[in-house]
Amino acid sequence: RQQLKAMTPERLVLRRDATSSSYAANDSRFSLANKMHGQYFQLYYSRFRALAPRVRDACSNTFGASVPQRTVLELVEGERCVVIGTLYKDMRLKPVILDEYVKDYDKSAVKTLEKYTAEDDRLELEDESARLKLVNIAAAPFVTGVVVGCVGKAVKGDFVVEDTVVFAPANVQAKPKSADDSEARFVCLVSGFEIGEEDSDAAVRNQMFVDYITGVGGDDDDVRASGKICRVIVAGGVLKQTLASTDDAAAAKQQTNGSTDANGAAAAAAARSRPLKELDMMLTELVSAVPVDVMSGKSDPSNQAMPQQPLHPVYFPEASRYEHTLHTVTNPHDFTVDQTAFLGTSGQNVADVMKFSDIGDENGSFIGDDAAKRAVAALSATLRWQHIAPSAPDTLACYPFKDRDPFVMETTPHVYFAGCQEAFGYERVTHPNRGETVVISVPKFSTTGTAVLVNTSTLEVFPLTFEC
Repeated sequence: RQQLKAMTPERLVLRRDATSSSYAANDSRFSLANKMHGQYFQLYYSRFRALAPRVRDACSNTFGASVPQRTVLELVEGERCVVIGTLYKDMRLKPVILDEYVKDYDKSAVKTLEKYTAEDDRLELEDESARLKLVNIAAAPFVTGVVVGCVGKAVKGDFVVEDTVVFAPANVQAKPKSADDSEARFVCLVSGFEIGEEDSDAAVRNQMFVDYITGVGGDDDDVRASGKICRVIVAGGVLKQTLASTDDAAAAKQQTNGSTDANGAAAAAAARSRPLKELDMMLTELVSAVPVDVMSGKSDPSNQAMPQQPLHPVYFPEASRYEHTLHTVTNPHDFTVDQTAFLGTSGQNVADVMKFSDIGDENGSFIGDDAAKRAVAALSATLRWQHIAPSAPDTLACYPFKDRDPFVMETTPHVYFAGCQEAFGYERVTHPNRGETVVISVPKFSTTGTAVLVNTSTLEVFPLTFEC
């Protein structure tokens, strides 16, 4: 590492001359370059306007043209019809942020729950005209913000739903498959390095990963296999804590016996910057061999509301010198490698859906660790809903875009992933007459030592685990 640090980018040659691949990032819709002037109702309005036409077409195909489609205000008592709108989930246990402004509010008395669902949760449907209560439908599998089409009848001011709920259909391009292994290229998905944790085993696994990717470690077979990796995607969680972490400052103060003088301040600053230096050196080794996209994550020094903006290059003074191979990108991240469309997040959307719904873990085509079943099910649900983060802004913080909802899936990816998950797992979601999507739970590397390889030609998925 010390020798690598002293070398200039011009003296380091990419080892991937045999794995050149096409790449395009499509993250412009996640940019905050334009100031946010909107209210959140405009975000919901944009979402409805984008997805409702697709839902209408799907309802016509599912229920037939003979079933009329009505707005909420056009409903006729007892008439079987279709109504399309955005779901609102009324939850008794859901935290209410306005409570913090109530007099005598005791924040310490608020309980943080693993899930906020309850048996008496109920659904309402809202379109551009009004809102009404839905009955005869289970609220558990849904979250606020999903655009759906329901068939049923209006009865005494409520809407009695039949057993079918329709979502916007996927819009995915069929991908030609290649069985020629000599042309196989892989994208490596990894997340949750959480550098800054005092764990010697984690540090060893991190270096083993770097050595494998750069072709330094392993036998000849490992070197040949790693040589087919054309890109590495780091899906958030690169740091254990943010730069402003009070824990690091407290630790530095303890190391200096509570000193508050200039030396103590310098020690505190050094303690906070140490994880960044380790991360910079790690990325420098990686980007010297292969292009790397680094996504922002929940614990990283970026804005916390979605979409998260790219990490600033100032954090990586050495790695940033490789401007053609180091890419700090948004969360979510939308990109294409060799005509294979990828879309992924650092996991906040999945965590929020699991917290505010009871989505089951019965995945028919699931492969992987059982601990990843629910995460894969939640991610697959957002794919069916054609929205990356439907619970934003209700329970997941996001920016009030006034001219668009950037989380709507205009096109459906071939590979859809979420980082910083508990375990590895995936399933293949088939879209009728529209191809398929591989949905992947990318685990935290700091706790599992597992990365994920995706074949860009066949969409085969392989876990890559390092043990020490």
